[in-house]
Amino acid sequence: MRICKLLILMTVYSMLPLTILSCGGNRVNVEFKTSPQIYVDDSRTDPDQLNKELEYDLRETEKKRRQKQREAETSAKTKTEAERKAGEEQKPSEQTTEGEISKPENAEQSSMLK
Repeated sequence: MRICKLLILMTVYSMLPLTILSCGGNRVNVEFKTSPQIYVDDSRTDPDQLNKELEYDLRETEKKRRQKQREAETSAKTKTEAERKAGEEQKPSEQTTEGEISKPENAEQSSMLK
């Protein structure tokens, strides 16, 4: 019984290294039907060219952002200036309205005193 188990173990242990070492030993060469000379457009994959394009795009977006910021600032300035002018025009009209209101009150008070 022990001899049988020993023989089985020896067989398994002797086959184990063979199976591990033989795995992947047979390499397969795959050839495609297309021609081996594939035309690669290096201009699209050239890292220097891609970096130049990226830098150009970054500069252009920065220019656009600055232009939008300037436009927003100028529109804000014109808006505040228009509000300030409207406020200045409104103040004298408010003062005349207050003056007109105060005159009749004075007239009524003076008529009551008489």
